[in-house]
Amino acid sequence: MNEGIDLEPILMGFLVFARVGGLLMALPVTGSGSVPAIARLAAALPLAAVLYPTVDGARAPSTIPELLVTGTLEVGVGVAMGFVVGLVTGALSMASEVIGMKIGLSLGGMLDPITGTQGNPLGALAQLLASGLFFGMDMHLACIRTLGESLITLPPGAIVAPLAGGEILLNVASSVLVLGVRLAGPVVAFALLVNLALMVVGRMAPGLQVFFSIGMSLTLMAGMVVLGAAMPAMIMMERDALLGLLAPIRALLQAVAGG
Repeated sequence: MNEGIDLEPILMGFLVFARVGGLLMALPVTGSGSVPAIARLAAALPLAAVLYPTVDGARAPSTIPELLVTGTLEVGVGVAMGFVVGLVTGALSMASEVIGMKIGLSLGGMLDPITGTQGNPLGALAQLLASGLFFGMDMHLACIRTLGESLITLPPGAIVAPLAGGEILLNVASSVLVLGVRLAGPVVAFALLVNLALMVVGRMAPGLQVFFSIGMSLTLMAGMVVLGAAMPAMIMMERDALLGLLAPIRALLQAVAGG
């Protein structure tokens, strides 16, 4: 090996690329299976090149095992940041999946192009809506800005407590679960009331076969009407959750830095 070659910038660039690539792998849309790996690579390389000058004063690992460990941690930090984003944007989809199941839309499943999983059409539409809201609010730019700030406050190789971020992720997951219940609550409660009313009618007149004749159609139509009325409030709640997205990401970075 030529001793005149300075490997320090190359190794530091690799570590920056690892964190950037981890984030892009976990962000909504860019982390889905519908986006080719070569496209994520094409986006991560120039972004890492732009963010590289923010790394100042950090030293690259001196051995290959240390480089591999540090690179793995950098990928993990990027993935954790994107995972927080995915949890928050997935709250609306989770609520819509529950709503679709309660009002009968789960009978017609379709492939979600973002997650690559089978679900009802309402859940897939909600996932696209949440992702569109995320990019429409320029939250992807805010995440990239936070990523650049993290390279200053937490340069590559400065991760000392990687497991400390687990508590932050659990807190975010619990908050998203509560948000999903709040989003789905009104429509699910109304669907249960409709089913209860149909059950009472069916008990009073067993020969009508209410559930099989008009019950499913009535539940679906009533649920869609209530969902349409509740959708503006649901979008506002999702927007507020996205606006508070950066706080848990910064808390995560502070935790893995040992702060």
